[in-house]
Amino acid sequence: MASLITIILPQFLLILFGTSLRRFKPFSSSFWSGLEALVFYVLFPPLLFNSVYKSKFNLEASAWFLGVAVSCMLGAVFLAWLVNQFYKESAWTKWSVFHCGFRFNTYIGFAICQPLLGNEGFALLSLLIAIWVPISNTIAVMTLSFATNSEPTFNAFNRLKAVAKNPLIIATVAGLLFNLLSIPLPQVINIFIGYLGSAALALGLLCIGAGLTFEDVKKYRNLIGWCTLERLVLVPCLAISLAFFLLPNPIEACVLILFAALPTAQSCYVMTSKMKGNDAAVADLTSSQTLLSMLTLPVWTLLMKNYFLS
Repeated sequence: MASLITIILPQFLLILFGTSLRRFKPFSSSFWSGLEALVFYVLFPPLLFNSVYKSKFNLEASAWFLGVAVSCMLGAVFLAWLVNQFYKESAWTKWSVFHCGFRFNTYIGFAICQPLLGNEGFALLSLLIAIWVPISNTIAVMTLSFATNSEPTFNAFNRLKAVAKNPLIIATVAGLLFNLLSIPLPQVINIFIGYLGSAALALGLLCIGAGLTFEDVKKYRNLIGWCTLERLVLVPCLAISLAFFLLPNPIEACVLILFAALPTAQSCYVMTSKMKGNDAAVADLTSSQTLLSMLTLPVWTLLMKNYFLS
């Protein structure tokens, strides 16, 4: 348990530190916007590329894992719809928060995965994200259009184009190609990429903390309760069941469980706002899930360690 605390606690301390920095305003909003862009477009892609490029894995053997993991997250989509029936809100609000039930926080996932599951786990998580991001974004755009009963200006085709240009997906695919084709990189380039990647996670977690916002938690407490139960409890339980029966490789099992246990993505707010959904409810939900995952993630990682990695 002590080792898990040393893995998980520093990540959330960085998030809380980012919240403190934003709260006491030593930096402007434009600073945080610029830092988020720097992490997303410049620092994080080299980290993903390096991880996949240097990993030793069999892509053909990983196909089963990816199939099981995607099936699990499609199950999360169904659970999000099922839970959607249990709280009393307008259709506008219900469909606005729906995609929060199956999307995930990339930075928290990678920050925990690297020290817990090593390079193999990091590479598998990268591959899973490259597969699930376009699927989840497509479902999110389609269902968010129900929130306003109109054709979204930020439509599915535009979203798919944006996904195809996503630097995280490009970096993962590039790393996979370089790995499979055994393309060597000069040592200087290796070191340069390593320096860029080493800064990504800490700054990414600070940005998460700076982005936490609460507008009307009391008003949406019922919604937050149901959606958090689904995302942080029911989806990990589904993942554990599938991992136990279908994934004999312990690293693959743990990657799936970790992925399923992550809080929803803060980018849910941006998409909801662009499509004129209830962005206030989504902001409260994403921020609440991020903080509550400080309690749930240690439980799931302890279970992983005791039953899959022992």
